[in-house]
Amino acid sequence: MARPQPEVLAAMVQEVSQHRLHTQLGAALFAPENWHQSLSGPYRDEPGRYEQLLQAGSRIAANCCVLTLNRISSLPATARGIHWAFRARGQPQGFRELLRAVRTALSAAGVNEEHAHSPHVTISYRAPMPLSTRVITPIDWSIDEVQLVLAGDSQPYHYRTLERWPLATPGYPYAQLRLL
Repeated sequence: MARPQPEVLAAMVQEVSQHRLHTQLGAALFAPENWHQSLSGPYRDEPGRYEQLLQAGSRIAANCCVLTLNRISSLPATARGIHWAFRARGQPQGFRELLRAVRTALSAAGVNEEHAHSPHVTISYRAPMPLSTRVITPIDWSIDEVQLVLAGDSQPYHYRTLERWPLATPGYPYAQLRLL
């Protein structure tokens, strides 16, 4: 997965607050520290799986890409509930290539990736009602690393980062450089 940098996350939280969506969601709000962009499906803990995922992560060859989050909307209800999410403008340059690089690395490590992913960040998986689209102040988020996380089974739900791999930054004006 990719997770927003603190300043991007703060801008996202501000938009949710400004539109008072947190009050509409209440306990159905997915905790902001868990907001992320999925780049692969979840995988069960099987013998050798962790090593395969580490191997795949080290093989990801992709540039960072910029998602411009410009609205919050909902999808039709499913068995899981009503899904509210930040949505990105159009098909962000480099996003498909990043997904392809992740899928290629997983395949080379012996992991079958079948999930499709669109550029979005979930704020609720079980909203109490559909949401008419809310236009927000555009938020530019540079996905500059991929993280391998372990989903927590405790309350409150959380992700623990196990490993991270930086993405190449050529040609992207919003690339976040890591300070050592």
